Amino acid sequence: MLKKSLVSLVSIFALTVACAAMPASAADNNLYGVFSLGRAKLNADGSAVDGFDLRNGFTSSSTFSQTGATGGKAQLGYYLGKTFALEGGYTYLGKADFASITNLGTIGGSTAVSLFNLDLVAKFPVNETFSVLARVGGYYWKTKNEMPNATTRGNATVNDNGFDFKAGAGVQYEFTPKFAMRGEFERFNGVGKSTTAGDAKVNQLTVGAVLKF
Repeated sequence: MLKKSLVSLVSIFALTVACAAMPASAADNNLYGVFSLGRAKLNADGSAVDGFDLRNGFTSSSTFSQTGATGGKAQLGYYLGKTFALEGGYTYLGKADFASITNLGTIGGSTAVSLFNLDLVAKFPVNETFSVLARVGGYYWKTKNEMPNATTRGNATVNDNGFDFKAGAGVQYEFTPKFAMRGEFERFNGVGKSTTAGDAKVNQLTVGAVLKF
């Protein structure tokens, strides 16, 4: 999952860079790309995993999960004017590992989250180079859960998906008219399902580069 997600990030970033070669008339000088890396407060819900275990062959289960995962995003944006822009693309929230102590022994597992989003972003300049950002949007999420399996005493893969909404804020510093750096905080209202590794609200902090075409 991690390898595929990183490949997806690189592929979208490559597409973003390729779009920079478009004639100015084609993009109206309003198209830009964002490539960011960061950390998400991602973890599996121990109670949800325990419930899954008890419904699937285990007689006892106590689950502990790590908190925090490395992720990132690649976005394409289009300025609608001086204040607003549309941004859409791919986000990887990372993978969280967990361990279930069951009647059949300790069995490890994981949950990994990726999503595609479309956001409305507002940019409020403080001066000529520094701006404050705000965003709101929706996203389609996918989780890949490696859940404990009582028969094999290993894992069974369970994939979930769904839609939800997000919000965020950040700051941006313009080094040149075509290059800027930004730091952002984003709040994802929900990813995952309570019947597997849990339905969680996830916070992500990222730092990234902005390339205007």
